[in-house]
Amino acid sequence: MLWLRLLLVALWVVLMGWLSPPAHALLNDDRYDGNIFALYGSNGGMIPPRVSLKQAKEQGIPALLVYYIDDSSDCKKYAATLANLQVRYGWGVYFIPYSVDSLLPGDERGQYYSGQVPQTLLFDSQGNLVYQSIGNRPITEVENAIRALFQLDPVPPGVIQAKPFNEIQTGFAGSRSPAPPAEAQP
Repeated sequence: MLWLRLLLVALWVVLMGWLSPPAHALLNDDRYDGNIFALYGSNGGMIPPRVSLKQAKEQGIPALLVYYIDDSSDCKKYAATLANLQVRYGWGVYFIPYSVDSLLPGDERGQYYSGQVPQTLLFDSQGNLVYQSIGNRPITEVENAIRALFQLDPVPPGVIQAKPFNEIQTGFAGSRSPAPPAEAQP
């Protein structure tokens, strides 16, 4: 009788494992996978933002404000760009990501939201809007807007690429592995 119970329990465990859906976080779909900055940008510390836009303006610190949603493939891809930029410019620019899903009518956090994501706005140290874009923008475009605040030379387009931090971004997750890199030619 004990062996029959063990067999039934084992069968139940196998069936539950087989019937339950796999847990996949996919970069190229519009499904909710969780915090995009933790999953795709390897920087879950961006959420919640350390300061508000109002506080950044009061402190005289430039701010990069980004409106996003967690279930947008464009926002998922853009998370790596933002994380890369924060690594290089986080010492001089506040990065303020606001989830559109958390904005309420009349919320001052949504005063610049245009209805599209990802939406990026860069404010200088005086609180003036100096850059605005919609969509997943190339990292050099956003970086050059930040560099202009500090009177740094612009980076030529295509020189800098958003570097992936984890296997989801690199494509090594599951069967979506990219082709191996080509051998270096002497």
